[in-house]
Amino acid sequence: MGWCRILTALLLILQIALNYGASTGQCSGAKTCSECIKTHFTCKWCRDEIYDASRCQSDLNQELGSSECENWTFPKSVIEPDETEFGPIIQVKPSAIKITNLRPGEERNISVTVKSSKDYPLDVYYLMDFSYSMKEDLTKLKELTSNIIDNLKDISSNYSIGFGTFVDKPISPYAKTEPGQIEKPCELCQAVHSFNHEMSMTSGDGATEALKSRLSSLSISSNVDNPEGGFEAIVQAAVCSDDIGWRDPARKVIFFATDAVFHVAGDGKLAGIVEPNEGTCGMSNNKYTRSLNQDYPSIGQLNDVLIKNQVIPIFAVTAQMQNVYQELSEHLTQLSSVGKLSDNSDDVANLIKDQLESIVSSTQLNPQAPPGVTVTVIPKCAGAQTEMVNGQGCSNVTIDEEVSFSIVVKVAECLSEEEANSYNFNIEVPGIATIPISIDMICECPCEKDEDNIDKGSDKCNSAGDLICGACQCHAESYGKNCECNQTKDKSKDKCINPVSGAICGGDNNGKCICGQCECIQPSRDNYQRWGEFCECSNYECPRNEDNQICSNNGYCFCGDCDCNKTANGTPKQTTDPQFTGKDCGCPVSKEGCIHPETGIECSGSTNGECVCGECQCKPDHYGKYCDICQNCGPLNCTLYLDCVECVYEKFDDDKEAWRNCECDKSTVLSSDETVDTTKLGRHKQCEPIPYDDNCNLIYFLHYTDMGTTKQRILDEILIDRELDCPSQPDIIAIVAGVIGGILAVGILLLILWKIYTTIVDKREYTKFLEERSKAKWNTGLSPLYKEPMTKYTNPLYTAAASRM
Repeated sequence: MGWCRILTALLLILQIALNYGASTGQCSGAKTCSECIKTHFTCKWCRDEIYDASRCQSDLNQELGSSECENWTFPKSVIEPDETEFGPIIQVKPSAIKITNLRPGEERNISVTVKSSKDYPLDVYYLMDFSYSMKEDLTKLKELTSNIIDNLKDISSNYSIGFGTFVDKPISPYAKTEPGQIEKPCELCQAVHSFNHEMSMTSGDGATEALKSRLSSLSISSNVDNPEGGFEAIVQAAVCSDDIGWRDPARKVIFFATDAVFHVAGDGKLAGIVEPNEGTCGMSNNKYTRSLNQDYPSIGQLNDVLIKNQVIPIFAVTAQMQNVYQELSEHLTQLSSVGKLSDNSDDVANLIKDQLESIVSSTQLNPQAPPGVTVTVIPKCAGAQTEMVNGQGCSNVTIDEEVSFSIVVKVAECLSEEEANSYNFNIEVPGIATIPISIDMICECPCEKDEDNIDKGSDKCNSAGDLICGACQCHAESYGKNCECNQTKDKSKDKCINPVSGAICGGDNNGKCICGQCECIQPSRDNYQRWGEFCECSNYECPRNEDNQICSNNGYCFCGDCDCNKTANGTPKQTTDPQFTGKDCGCPVSKEGCIHPETGIECSGSTNGECVCGECQCKPDHYGKYCDICQNCGPLNCTLYLDCVECVYEKFDDDKEAWRNCECDKSTVLSSDETVDTTKLGRHKQCEPIPYDDNCNLIYFLHYTDMGTTKQRILDEILIDRELDCPSQPDIIAIVAGVIGGILAVGILLLILWKIYTTIVDKREYTKFLEERSKAKWNTGLSPLYKEPMTKYTNPLYTAAASRM
């Protein structure tokens, strides 16, 4: 027992030493305090003026205490939550969060609790499509007004309701533009409009009569194209808080009823409208006035407006449009839902109640983090609560039930400008509250900012540098720990030669020899580090697996060796983490992958195989994932039954008990069908076919049972296919016909190609001839070399005699 304790203590000391070396190596390359605290959030800086070790070290292993530094600069982040208690209005705790001194790459975990209180203020804005196809829906809505209000009371007694309508842009090609068609597109129709606010938020007993009165004075409208301009209406209803009458605080819901798809950004170009939608309020006298000047909103704009104004949309659409709006809802990070609306809206009252109950019973967080800040939301759904599809919250939450969230905040790096290292953003709780988040990073050490503590031209730096935070920061051309070296004078590299490899600072790519000391070149790739007296160590030059992962991503690379007792980022593994071994940490320590799920035996026993690196390596004649299959073992040795199978096949039809006369150890029968139905056979093995007459094969199976806890295999019976497995004979006629047909087809194809080729060549030649003839410059008359084929002679005497007569 004493030796065991000593061995355990030695292993613990070795583990601590390895941790210390790895973390120090990650931090040791920093030359200033600012650089140190930005290298890794575990790095700390020693401010002692007399200090021989690396000033920048990791704080992971403080128990070593070997550094002997008295003054450390180790900024620690602080979370300051505003812990306001829950109340009738307060439903989120904390109500605000401030994080100070956050280090680059550091993750901070924040707990947030949301509680849905009873009768929390509920504002519902009914936004209805007033195109002509919704005429019957308007009639039904007028009839069901009282039912709608009663259902709202069941959700929350502190309710209010408003009403608005939309159609589309009053311009071609969305509406008829003939004279009078915009103002009156059909008989008993009101004017085409993008959005009209008809009734502001009204609560109490007067809400029913106010809505009935307003609906009775409204008539339907009409437009031309199928899509509607509903996005414009949603945006205006969300941003025009004063016009709509949204209360604060309140759960704000837009109930959007339509039977058509929607226009999106870019559709306005059809009417020559190219100015993007601003997403701001454009209401005047309860009408949207920018419809002809600005394009439709995009889906991204719609989502941003809904989140910013804490408005939850419920899309009540007909069955034909349900898939379209379901896909839209999935693209919105804001909480939303989609309900099926009947063709005439006769179920609208119940639909409103069902969808509002679904919204009220859902709680999620939407972080609005700026670039560079990562916020991860982890809901902790308890009891009957279920995690939402988007992973941002929980559903099935009852009134007064708390929902807990874990929020992980991380800022990747410090920016160059100091004022840019402060972040302010919100985490939205849809329909309930906004949690302001303030982050102040620390990217510079306090000792570097205090001019009184900076010794410029310090004697300790040989008057060639300034003493800042205990370390010398050298002036131009000076370098070294105490600025004792000069770039033009000190060129000796003898002290930088590694006595083992003979390389200077690990090679030109790994380090430089400066003033007799190696300064390691840090790789450009994130998280890659190089260190050591001769720059011989790194956290990336270690064995890799087949996927080129360092230490198989199961261990930490330290100075050429994989430490499988650490995670890939160098932190010690917990006892619950998967453990690995091997040079590349590729072998799991656990033998779980070798345990047969049915028998519970490792690799089906030592006679069948052994567990190596988490997998079974089978011995000869055994195979399978768990080495549980043996080709020629015990009763499953097919060669033992060759004579039996042939004998039974030949005699079975005459005598069904023939196997008893064929020297067979077990019942051997032919299948009732042509072949054995293996799906009904249970545990079985198909043996190698037995060659039979005319190149045919005899197929047979061994049916067996696993007995006892050792799963010993017992042969039950031998089953033979009733039909022989014979190769099909080739169809000579089909082969000959195919060959002849192929030859003919190739010949015809060649003739067609030849004809096409000659036609193209002839056409080109003729075209060339016509072009050359058109360019001819000679006279088109008779050739001067041409002679008439006839010669004419005249008798002179004949002419004279004629003249005398």
